[in-house]
Amino acid sequence: MYPQRGAAQYHSVRSHGLVAEASPARLVQIMFEQILEHLAIAQGCMARIDNNMPLNVVITKGKSLGKAIRLIDQLDSTLDMERGQKIAVNLRALYVYILARLTLANVTNDSKIVAEAASLILTVKSGWDHIVESR
Repeated sequence: MYPQRGAAQYHSVRSHGLVAEASPARLVQIMFEQILEHLAIAQGCMARIDNNMPLNVVITKGKSLGKAIRLIDQLDSTLDMERGQKIAVNLRALYVYILARLTLANVTNDSKIVAEAASLILTVKSGWDHIVESR
């Protein structure tokens, strides 16, 4: 009757299974994947927006950036500053920078800023990919 709802429910169950079975390192990797997905959606929306129209695209952009921002904030809040020392300090500074840039990108509808943020996230994600592969 509503095929989109069924697909969304399947995706939700599949995602829950991936998360439930994941190691802590894999969970971080999944978060990076989700951030990149939401940033890509936001970039696509930005390309279609002209004078804040169409409204549904502006809303989708805002929701996607909001989700990416919340995930980055979650990564930042889980940094172990004591054990991570300089690496944690550098990651925190990077996350703060990315959050500021995404806020600016949202206000100015600048997809180049989102591309910059995605590139930075991809660089950090590649380090996590090596951690997950080596375990």
